[in-house]
Amino acid sequence: MKPNLILSISDNYNFFHLSRFFKSLYKSGFKGKMCLFVGPNTGAHTISKLQSMGVETISYKPEFPYISNPHPDNFKQLPDPIHIYNFRHFLYYDYILKHENEFGNVLLTDVRDVVFQKEPFDFTIEQALYVAMESREKIIGSCTYNSAWILAGYGQEKLNELAEHIVSCAGTTLGPLPEVKRYLHTLLTAILGLKDAYACADQAVHNALLHAGALKPVRQLYNDNSPILTVGHEHAFKHDAQGYLLDGQGHRANIVHQYDRHPSLMEIIDKQVFSSPLELYYLKTRFKLLP
Repeated sequence: MKPNLILSISDNYNFFHLSRFFKSLYKSGFKGKMCLFVGPNTGAHTISKLQSMGVETISYKPEFPYISNPHPDNFKQLPDPIHIYNFRHFLYYDYILKHENEFGNVLLTDVRDVVFQKEPFDFTIEQALYVAMESREKIIGSCTYNSAWILAGYGQEKLNELAEHIVSCAGTTLGPLPEVKRYLHTLLTAILGLKDAYACADQAVHNALLHAGALKPVRQLYNDNSPILTVGHEHAFKHDAQGYLLDGQGHRANIVHQYDRHPSLMEIIDKQVFSSPLELYYLKTRFKLLP
């Protein structure tokens, strides 16, 4: 069986900012490959700490093509200017093109506000793309951020079309490698056609494609029964006896995203991630100000 792969990107964060993600990932029992693209504002100390944990780090530059040896089948251009939310997918696609015969499933994920409660791929994964849905009450037209992104990238007509749809979060997307590769190619093709690829984040493109049916076969993961909980707009939480967050069916979620929007939830997660309050205090005081 091929190992699984996690791809993410980071810049302007140090090891303290990333510690919850990586400590919880390896505590979960994850044995696959973790690759983090690190930007020019990532210090040598942080890179060294991550590499000591087994993380592959690849440095990128802010100018296209970002890396010195892009795969020949990768896109030959992207819009300029372009936000990291959008050009990160060029880097992910490049990695998959170079290693597509080596891995089974792939998770594309944010890093600062994601933690793991179980091995991230420990659930039945079919031949489909898995996308995370936010609260059922969170529709695109009522969200300032999502509305602004869609207006910037597409205009008022597209916003009117998508306004009543529930928001899908582009921060955690997974599936078998061929499905993720297809998703990245589709996403990057759409990014090429945006009116403004800097003011419009990838989440607008992700939602436009999802609700147009362009990502099929796709599984939408809602918080009421899901291995991925996207909790930024949730208000009531259930925990098991060990304090781990549960979905609506009482199952411990594999991945929790946007937990940092809730201070009380963050306190519980810190108790799970760090071995003691002393370890958390040490990380805060020792590493918070280091590059």
